[in-house]
Amino acid sequence: MIEPVDGTLKVHDAPLGIMTNAPTYDWHMTNLQNYINLSVKDAEGTKLGPVSLPAFGSGSGLHGMPGDFTPPSRFVRAAIYAQSAAPNATAEDAVLSAFHILNQFDIPKGSVQNSAIGGTVDEITEWTSVADLKNLRWYFRTHEDQSIHMVDLKEAVDAAKGEVRTIEMEGSTEAITNASTNFIAGK
Repeated sequence: MIEPVDGTLKVHDAPLGIMTNAPTYDWHMTNLQNYINLSVKDAEGTKLGPVSLPAFGSGSGLHGMPGDFTPPSRFVRAAIYAQSAAPNATAEDAVLSAFHILNQFDIPKGSVQNSAIGGTVDEITEWTSVADLKNLRWYFRTHEDQSIHMVDLKEAVDAAKGEVRTIEMEGSTEAITNASTNFIAGK
């Protein structure tokens, strides 16, 4: 990973395969030590003096994981999710798994308001993308259309014929389909 710090480029090995935009990478790696108690395995109950305290249920091993949208919190979540992701049998499964992980970082409209630019603006996750480097495919979805779109880069390069081309990411707003049309009474 390459990170600009005070006008120079720093190169990091990035063994976890993740990064975020602030503060510096070494700070984030040190900050992870604050979360060494987190586990994807549910916490077991404990005794506090004569009182038995059972765990609250599924997900209790990750109790205390930061959930806000700051870069440090996003880095911690990314580290945990990336390292605990189950192996996938196919490239398509891996892409879907990556999008599920990235769902944890979507900023819903209204949940973060930025006033640093002179007026208050709702921040959103404008788009999310996943790259399949082996098959040379790029996948994306936008705020307006959560459907996953794919660009086969081999086909795109051939179609471009040496010209610079762009891909239109904005399309019509995603339609909401009525699943009840598939409902069969009694089943």
